Amino acid sequence: MNENKIWQIGKATTLRSYTDPRFKTMRISVNMLVPLRKETAALYGILPSLVTRATKEYPNFLSLNRKLSELYGASLRSGVRKIGEFQCLTLAADGISSKYAFGGDDMFAELSGLLFSALFSPLTDEAGLFPEENFLQEQRQLLELKDAEFSDKIIYTHQRCEELLFAEQNAGVDRYGTKEEIAGLDRTKLTSAWEKLLSSARFEIFLLGDCRPSFELFEEKFSQVGAFHALQAAPFVKPETFRRDSETQKVAQSKLSLGFRADALPEERQLFQLMNAVFGGTPNSKLFQHVREEMGLCYYCSSNYAVSSRALFVESGVETENLEKAEEEILRQLHEMQEGHISEEELLSAKLRLCDSFRSVRDSLTAVEIWNLGQTFSEMSLTSEEAAEKVMKYTAEQVIQAAQKLVPAVSYHLRGSENN
Repeated sequence: MNENKIWQIGKATTLRSYTDPRFKTMRISVNMLVPLRKETAALYGILPSLVTRATKEYPNFLSLNRKLSELYGASLRSGVRKIGEFQCLTLAADGISSKYAFGGDDMFAELSGLLFSALFSPLTDEAGLFPEENFLQEQRQLLELKDAEFSDKIIYTHQRCEELLFAEQNAGVDRYGTKEEIAGLDRTKLTSAWEKLLSSARFEIFLLGDCRPSFELFEEKFSQVGAFHALQAAPFVKPETFRRDSETQKVAQSKLSLGFRADALPEERQLFQLMNAVFGGTPNSKLFQHVREEMGLCYYCSSNYAVSSRALFVESGVETENLEKAEEEILRQLHEMQEGHISEEELLSAKLRLCDSFRSVRDSLTAVEIWNLGQTFSEMSLTSEEAAEKVMKYTAEQVIQAAQKLVPAVSYHLRGSENN
């Protein structure tokens, strides 16, 4: 039987449990949310992987992995994501349900203990610093990640468009900072940065799957940490001009990324997601059917609505000679929507696909966590089932009105050149 509960620990920590016996596993995650800032993005971005690498209780790779093996192949993971103008730093432990453990092992207590060890007792050396070897390895891996993102031109083009779109806002800062900022990290500042993070972050904790949550266990640890932050989407800023930028690289396929500001209210979250599905979010959308299939102007063309940033992005891969044509047609398709050209067939297809994606949320513990973490940025917190019901009630006129609130802001071209 499913059971959802919410506990508040002070002003800074919210504990949410979503018990579901359909799963044979459980997931416990601690999400630390802090305002995204250029001066702290790289400093905070390296910390989650560093503290989950070794703890005072498990001081090396071998001892930590031996413990995870004893817990039936449990995992201790970390992650960093950007949610609007916030940096979200995640530590998570995954493992089997206690009912499947031999000898009555309390897997919830064991996994919680691993997280507490990483959070509150990370490994430090005699000088009170994170070990140099661990720091250098995590720094190298982050630099390799930045190189990989540069090599993936879909990611790179989107990042450049996002930087231009949010040039005056913190939503334009990379979740890990820049490559230069990562390379310039000073190990002596990291320990104090972790302590500051624990005292200044808002904590969103999730207890998911087939488990029996212990509120008291977390209240003891989190009652004296953190600070309150009001979570809300990045503010809408109407662009003064339509900004264009381009560069040329030695790639076979050119890339196009368009950024739009969305003047969306918090309660219009699902409406704008539906509008995006009609515009370019599904294989039956206008961009896919007209720009790609009928006109053959691109290899791919799709849109994505960033709820927490109040922005919509269109990504496309095209031949260099078709860059301007593809952009013109994408903007024309938006104009057609804004003028009221949406068929009932297009609307119904978009609704059904969006509802399917909402209802599939409950099939994955990670998806449940991401969904509910996103809901903390909304004034109306809905379950995925409630969101699906809401979507089915929207009319074509409402979708058209949402499209009319999109304002073209940025066009970024990555031009391919074999001779560059």
